[in-house]
Amino acid sequence: MNKILNLDLSRLIAAILIVAIHIYPFYSMNQTLDYIFTHIMCRIGVPLFLMISGYFVIPIALKNQKKLLDYTKNILKMYLFCILLYLPINIYAGYEFSLTNIIKDILINGTFYHLWYFPALILGMYLLYFLLKKFDKKTVLIISLLLYLIGLFGDSYYYLNTQLSLNIYNNLFQIFDYTRNGLFYVPIFLYMGYILNIKKPNQTKSLYLFIIFYIMMIIEGLILHNFNLQKHDSMYIMLLPTMYYLFSYLVNFKTENKNYRNIATDIYIFHPLFIIVIRFIGKIFNIENIIVYNNLIHYILVVAISLIFAIIINKIKKKKLPQTIKI
Repeated sequence: MNKILNLDLSRLIAAILIVAIHIYPFYSMNQTLDYIFTHIMCRIGVPLFLMISGYFVIPIALKNQKKLLDYTKNILKMYLFCILLYLPINIYAGYEFSLTNIIKDILINGTFYHLWYFPALILGMYLLYFLLKKFDKKTVLIISLLLYLIGLFGDSYYYLNTQLSLNIYNNLFQIFDYTRNGLFYVPIFLYMGYILNIKKPNQTKSLYLFIIFYIMMIIEGLILHNFNLQKHDSMYIMLLPTMYYLFSYLVNFKTENKNYRNIATDIYIFHPLFIIVIRFIGKIFNIENIIVYNNLIHYILVVAISLIFAIIINKIKKKKLPQTIKI
């Protein structure tokens, strides 16, 4: 079993789930089913990426700050590449190149809709690093939880907050488009990944608890959706125990597969490009009803093309770049 299931394979599965968030694969079939799958179930994808980073990077960084600096340089290089890759699309889409927008997007929101992850990862990584250097683990856990809850009630319960006239959230959204960022969202998942590196969870118990909390998260998401309380649906209360016990189950499988790791990263980076390419092909050949407006087929095509492209890129990189980056 441990030769089949490992953290790198789960990273690949997470990347495929993240693609779904940007396409809504079941929307043209059943909108309720699509909401449950896309807006709730697939929300484990990004936290899994973050927890893997926390699991591998934080313990090493706490022992050697240079390792954190090297990691940051690699992530920044990747982020710069992504900014340049999607710059022509931003220009075509009429991006407003004001100084405020540029600074805000590069440092917080990301210059394309999926690129928020890179500045968020860096900010969250350094925030957690300095917290762990200054405080004990219990205090860091409390701080991380409080930050997440602030973000949660800013995004997932946004309209409730608006009705209550909580000006702090109105001011907050002048700075952040969403609270799903490196300050509020990222630290707790990095922390949980780090903690699960230094403790031995019970695998069987973790699996059962993951299933229970995953179901509870689906119920929470449906309640929020039913009462129209969400500004953004990336943060749930039940997401925290769901991810903790999912990761507790996964870390029992210690094998590594760098191919899966690199392929997952490339799928995450390039899939929006293939979403656009498929839409363009559909328009050119007048087959949009088949490959675009049929969301499931669109999703399958994007995943398939992204996967094939990532495999090819991985083979090329293996010859030129022997080291990989755990994001």
